[in-house]
Amino acid sequence: MATGHTCAMAAVKPLQPLLLLAVLALAACAAPVAMDAALAPPPPKEALAFDDAVERLTVALFTHAKLDPSDVQERTLVIDPLIDRATGNQAAATKSMERRITEIVRTRFTAIQPQPFNTSSLAGRPLLLVGSITPVSGPGVMLPSNSQTQTYRIWASVADLRTNKVISHETAWVRADGVDMTPTKFFTDSPSWLADRSQTSYVRTCAAKPGEAIDPTYLSGLFTAATVADGIKAYEAGRYSEALSFYTRAQVQASGDQPRVYNGIYLANAALGRDADAEEAFGKLVSNGLLRGKLAVKFLFQPASAQFSPDRRVSGSYPMWVRQIAANAASQSTCLRLVGHTSPTGAALGNQQLSLARASFVRGELVQQAPRLSATTDAQGRGSLEPIVGSGRDDATDALDRRVEFEARPCQLTALLEPRRG
Repeated sequence: MATGHTCAMAAVKPLQPLLLLAVLALAACAAPVAMDAALAPPPPKEALAFDDAVERLTVALFTHAKLDPSDVQERTLVIDPLIDRATGNQAAATKSMERRITEIVRTRFTAIQPQPFNTSSLAGRPLLLVGSITPVSGPGVMLPSNSQTQTYRIWASVADLRTNKVISHETAWVRADGVDMTPTKFFTDSPSWLADRSQTSYVRTCAAKPGEAIDPTYLSGLFTAATVADGIKAYEAGRYSEALSFYTRAQVQASGDQPRVYNGIYLANAALGRDADAEEAFGKLVSNGLLRGKLAVKFLFQPASAQFSPDRRVSGSYPMWVRQIAANAASQSTCLRLVGHTSPTGAALGNQQLSLARASFVRGELVQQAPRLSATTDAQGRGSLEPIVGSGRDDATDALDRRVEFEARPCQLTALLEPRRG
């Protein structure tokens, strides 16, 4: 979804069921000014301990920030939640980065006042920080690596919502032993994943260099993003009615047609025991994905098996998921390919066979619900060839590597190019 300078961004392999400088009071000058760069040497191209790397990144970020010299009053700062580049998820590590950045700003850059990321704080046109983390093959490396890693790259940009331009961008490297990439509860619980415009535009803003404009799509969707962030916060705190209110509000906004919103409406309704509303929300989520051409659903299977997990806490909603996927697929004039994926552990041939078996099993479940799908669906296994995370940990951190994707395509093209399988 992005280059190595960007910040982006399930069902298949054996898995146990689960898952922002300081503003200087300076006389007006003809050009923007930066703080004393001697206070913040460039981040070293070596991997540091997590807290040390975040501190070095933050000090450099705000020390090097170029401010309008006429802007001498106190400013506020908001952080649009940092993400895992590969998945777009918020994780334990990104939340820890946000807390550490906020603490450093409060203690070392006292003219800046961190505020929560919400529609009220955005109305004041504050400074805005975005950032991400991704595994790389070693210190100094910018490109992401879909393999087991000992190093992560962290990076962030600060933008000024009064000028709509980026004023600072920095990078640092972290030793992997201090990085917890476990997704937060909302992202763990979400039944589906789909890279979308909100994630892509966040990535482009995160990658922007000082002087560049904030991505216009990201900027136009900022208030929706803040509403969604409030919904995620409420959901993870167990305030499901409040979460549902935020998600419903986000849905009717101009940028509200996005997977996180539909995932949120589904999760909040399910948590409230509103099964019919939850199913309707899941149907909209599926329809949204199929209209975009691809949807990944996190079905969990028994270890080394093509059967769903027997744990009702895990698979209890699967019959409804299958029913809605089948209904949406049957109502569209497109063909559907089910593609199974696995994490990179295990033998390549075994992964290929297992991924195909699981995709075929889900296809069979769909056909049982809507027999006409027998002629418009096929199954394919891609084993571990296309990991999203690639860590090989086989836990909640890389659940998306064990996914089943639904790829919508014109039926005639499908028939001409590749025979139906599975």
